[in-house]
Amino acid sequence: MARNSYGIAKRSIWYVLRTLIITAAIVAMCLGVFIEGLHVSNLYILVTEGMQKRAEAILKYGKTGGHVDLTPYFTEECINNDKELTTGEYANFTVASYDYRVDVKDIFVLPWSVRANMTVDARLAAINAASDFADSETEQPLPEWEAGRYQVVFKKVGSRWYINSITLLQKDPETEVKPTPDMSLMDSKHNNG
Repeated sequence: MARNSYGIAKRSIWYVLRTLIITAAIVAMCLGVFIEGLHVSNLYILVTEGMQKRAEAILKYGKTGGHVDLTPYFTEECINNDKELTTGEYANFTVASYDYRVDVKDIFVLPWSVRANMTVDARLAAINAASDFADSETEQPLPEWEAGRYQVVFKKVGSRWYINSITLLQKDPETEVKPTPDMSLMDSKHNNG
């Protein structure tokens, strides 16, 4: 009888331990997925807003870039090493409006990471600008903004993410053409109502 009680107790303890381990693993996995989701959404917002602010600094404020605060998005190291911010190509133009688009292609971050990588396509779809020297003979053509595929590296400082570096991977990458529906290809049953 004692042997049977010992076997039941042993199986009960293993059952409880196994259940606790499985439950802890499921909770840890759910927590990891939740933290990963927080990181991905935070990085997505950071790169889209940050790259748009960077474009605004380049297009609207020329060499100074002084009217756009980039520090909520970029590390000081990234701002100081960004050659596009200092070229001043658009300094002699008044940019009324523009359409700058950022398309996230790939992202890699782990729940415990302090660094993350993202691949983005950035392009200027449209720009409305006029030369500041419209009446003079030295009027320059508007510089062309070259689309590019970038590797963006993020760095976590404290509890906050910042863009630490932007590296051009490919100039003028091919964009995926989104299909437009052609009503003439639909069968007659749908065309007649």
